[in-house]
Amino acid sequence: MVEWIQRRGQPGGEPMSQNRRRWSAEEKLRIVLSGVQGDIEVSELCRREGINPTQYYGWKKQLMSSAGRVFAAESGKPSAREQRLETDLNRAKDVIAEITAENLDLKKGLLV
Repeated sequence: MVEWIQRRGQPGGEPMSQNRRRWSAEEKLRIVLSGVQGDIEVSELCRREGINPTQYYGWKKQLMSSAGRVFAAESGKPSAREQRLETDLNRAKDVIAEITAENLDLKKGLLV
């Protein structure tokens, strides 16, 4: 075993696996929901899917922490951040309109 580990770490030795699985959002959701439903134990689910339980719990935490935003978006009421951004955008549009009007007045003055 020690010899095998040493061979892998040496130049020209056996390459370590470079193929890491990339999980899509849909796959992560499917796996986490399977674990949350309770039909199968998390340890068995992780073994079947080939993931570490730590990875599963990380995905679950990510899902649960973002779930509130989904329901907030459904309520139709804009968040405080969205309201602030909307106000800033309207203010910028007003400034652009004012500068454009001044620019036109200056051009008219030069043409006369």
